[in-house]
Amino acid sequence: MSFQRERPPIIHATQATPLPGDVDPVDIASRLMAGETLLLQRHYAQGVRTLAALRSAICTPRSDFAKRTAEGRQFDDVAQRLLVSVSDHRVKLTDVPVIGFLPELYPETPDFFMPLVWVQALHGAWDRYQAGLHFPVLGRRLHPHYGVYAPTRMTHLELFATWLSRAEFAKGLAVDVGTGCGVLALMLSRRGFERVVATDVNPNALVGLERDLKRRPSPAQFTLKHGDLLCDQEGPVDLVVFNPPWTQGEVRSTIDQALLYEAGLFERFFDQCANCLGPDGRVAIIFSTISRLVQPQIAHPIEAELARGRFTLDERLQRKVKAAPGRRTRERVEVWVLKRA
Repeated sequence: MSFQRERPPIIHATQATPLPGDVDPVDIASRLMAGETLLLQRHYAQGVRTLAALRSAICTPRSDFAKRTAEGRQFDDVAQRLLVSVSDHRVKLTDVPVIGFLPELYPETPDFFMPLVWVQALHGAWDRYQAGLHFPVLGRRLHPHYGVYAPTRMTHLELFATWLSRAEFAKGLAVDVGTGCGVLALMLSRRGFERVVATDVNPNALVGLERDLKRRPSPAQFTLKHGDLLCDQEGPVDLVVFNPPWTQGEVRSTIDQALLYEAGLFERFFDQCANCLGPDGRVAIIFSTISRLVQPQIAHPIEAELARGRFTLDERLQRKVKAAPGRRTRERVEVWVLKRA
């Protein structure tokens, strides 16, 4: 199956000011904030230190959610003005290793310019892709492609595994909506579903899952679909699984699609579930109380749907999230299980 990849934008020509290798990163950050476009020419480490200085200048430690989001957007915008040159799919800096995603994503364009933040993202994604990420709930590694979100904490996956291990209903067809790295789809296969449909609006997610299925074939029959939510899936579906973004905000990248939802997302999701869910089917939504904690002014999307009366709550599980070192949290991850009213 062939999917058109998502990839960072490139620049074919630039009048950016070249930077000597001895310019102080704090001074470079100041020039970027003043509106200059600059070309890094020598050392990757100099660019990394510059972006760190830029982030320190823009971002306020321990700020609230709204301010943190706005400052992150400002950093992204300013950082776009620090460029590097790519020649023959190699970054022209002394200390950058080969990034295998460059020839894969730009086979027709070996020479171009790119903001350093995108090079950082590609570099980190390539390292992750090669090494893979271990998922205890699967007992195996997955290899997410560039631009695909993969969780760094596992509490919500463990909670879903707990529910799935004791759920009793038909295991014919399951749909994993917004599959991402594919962990939930593979969990469904391990629990005995005969057919699993994995969908994602990000084609790179499907590329990564397709390759992981080739590395270790699954007993279930898999179908990968590129498109919005359930992709016009026909019923009857026994189980729809959705691990949506947990906070509302503006989506500007493929990673944003996994972290933020825009108005109307849940309404479209539940409309599509109502059209394809079997009479005894279930909708399992992995969610978090973080939405209530940081955006109390926004209506809870699952409770709003339950109030419409098309679905009823069959079960709701919660588990406390372990806080980062030196911090406290009231967040809990959740699994909401809905059925037809």
